[in-house]
Amino acid sequence: MNNLYQVTPFRAQQLQKLRNVRMHSPCIIQVVSGSKRLYWRESAMILTPSNLLLCEASTSLSFENLPNKGYFLSRVFSFHYPPSDATIDLSKHNAANLTSPVYGTDKALEVTLDVLSTFDLGLFSQDTQMFWLNALYQQLAERGILHLLFSKTGIPFNQRLSRYLAHSPSDEHTLESSAQHFAISRSTLIRKLKQENTKYKEVLIEVRLNHALYLMQNEKQSITMLAQMCGYQSEARFSQRFKEKFGITPSEYLTTIKT
Repeated sequence: MNNLYQVTPFRAQQLQKLRNVRMHSPCIIQVVSGSKRLYWRESAMILTPSNLLLCEASTSLSFENLPNKGYFLSRVFSFHYPPSDATIDLSKHNAANLTSPVYGTDKALEVTLDVLSTFDLGLFSQDTQMFWLNALYQQLAERGILHLLFSKTGIPFNQRLSRYLAHSPSDEHTLESSAQHFAISRSTLIRKLKQENTKYKEVLIEVRLNHALYLMQNEKQSITMLAQMCGYQSEARFSQRFKEKFGITPSEYLTTIKT
């Protein structure tokens, strides 16, 4: 069963700088401890536990995670199930006057996010997950911010492709095999991605490197093993791709997590 949402924690015990981190799904980023310095357009802003970062699918972020008393923790809530048109319309009607993607949180939202973060989704049906997600979506719509996460109707093809590739990032994933999965031709897949201003190779690389971030946060593995788990046979190639993307090597990133 595919989960309708995912909660991913990110930790740091030293200053942690990353650039070009792409959000494949609409998401909310919540800082639990420490702060996040976000570089947004031509300015920098600070994200603390008193506010939330709202990200549409395909948003690319550059930021610094700043530990407080030696510890940083954030949670990324990624949503794979769209809200109803009526809920989107309610959000637009209540539209908050925001000049940035940062929104001041409140106790009710924090309680709902805390509840969603505690569930073992393997124990819940999609209908049950949908019930809880709809409660969050209603809260976001009442505050006039839900449509900032879901500005487009439906799920873009590159997002559907990312979710498919993310199930097994270490597999070869040829363009032909992915096209076959979606029951379309190779040329149609290329055309769909071109219409969304991206390419198959770019989506695959981003999925694999984002998976590397997740693995480094949650598993103790050598760089060689990490490379293989992300579909790279060469550790050097993996490290090169990682630094080109995020501006930091895998080894450097690991030192920010560990004491």
